[in-house]
Amino acid sequence: MGSVQAHRQYRDLRALALQGDEEAVHRLRKLARTAETRARVGELPKRDRRAWQQARRAASALRDHDVTGPLIRQALHDLDIPAAEVTAVSEAWAARRAALLGELTLAERMPRLPDAPGRKRWARFLTSEAARVQATVPPRDGRVRAEEWHDWRKALKRYRVVLELRERSPEELVTLLRALGDAQDAQTLLELAGRESLLTAYRSGLVRAAQVQRRRARQEAWQQWKLLEGKTQALE
Repeated sequence: MGSVQAHRQYRDLRALALQGDEEAVHRLRKLARTAETRARVGELPKRDRRAWQQARRAASALRDHDVTGPLIRQALHDLDIPAAEVTAVSEAWAARRAALLGELTLAERMPRLPDAPGRKRWARFLTSEAARVQATVPPRDGRVRAEEWHDWRKALKRYRVVLELRERSPEELVTLLRALGDAQDAQTLLELAGRESLLTAYRSGLVRAAQVQRRRARQEAWQQWKLLEGKTQALE
């Protein structure tokens, strides 16, 4: 992804995201995350990295809302909540999205991105990111540490961005990140069930559903991590 291409994508996605396009919000956050890492690998000034970081964070609240909406509806259906109540919750959730969209602020212009790094610089950053991944692997003692799982996922995503500057990610890494994404979605649902007033009546059921989904996703993540670790070249 060159600088011109990234800026063209940002311009187009920004326009759609501000109009409320759900897919554009998702793609813009992903683009900003990739650009943020590219800026760091290219050793751009902090203000340039921070600009992309701010774009990513701006889209995050709306993206999390979009992800958890279907999870809430499915959980309510599984709990045999009457259809009229599910519809009422969905309508309230749509109103919440409208409010979040009204708060969405995205800069019109973003800093230029550097060219792809030379192989030596790329290898140096890849080694650093691999060490970060290894350092953030959550302990397997059965305790729930949401923040540690989140940090591990962030480290793996950064590693993937750097890796894909020159190579293709192994399928195990892609699947691992997908499983961790499912676990994070469940964690977000768990947190929303605990604080959103419109979900108070269904809190216990939603919490149980989120915990089950999170446990399954984490189990899948561990399986994929074992496969990835077995490929010594994958995280060198």
